[in-house]
Amino acid sequence: MRNLFSIALLSVLIFGFSACNTVGEVLPPNDEVLVFPLAYDLTYLRTMETLDATGHWQLEETDKEKGTLSVRDTNYSRLDDSDLRAITFWVKRVDRGTTSVSIDPASQKVYGGKELLAAIGAALGREVKSHSPSKIKG
Repeated sequence: MRNLFSIALLSVLIFGFSACNTVGEVLPPNDEVLVFPLAYDLTYLRTMETLDATGHWQLEETDKEKGTLSVRDTNYSRLDDSDLRAITFWVKRVDRGTTSVSIDPASQKVYGGKELLAAIGAALGREVKSHSPSKIKG
């Protein structure tokens, strides 16, 4: 009876560990690039503010010269997914008055990236609306 219990426990453990760390393989890459008619400094600032104010994601590292912002998910329950908890965003100057925001290719399959990019898009969209010239009815 003890051998049967050991075999059953071993089978459960093997099956359980074989399913670990598959999120990156299942999720499609989030390779969307957001483009806005905003200055680089303003885009970087609003992106940083948005990431800093987003729920359980915490700013981990920022480098304005390189255009990178890294966030870490502080809401996790397992230690074996530590590589799946960080996302790096790129803010790039397209031309003088246009910038883009995207997720680093190494972070594109991290769960939660799509929601963060949508929040950044909404914040920068509001910024574009606030900088657009108002139409005066004549």
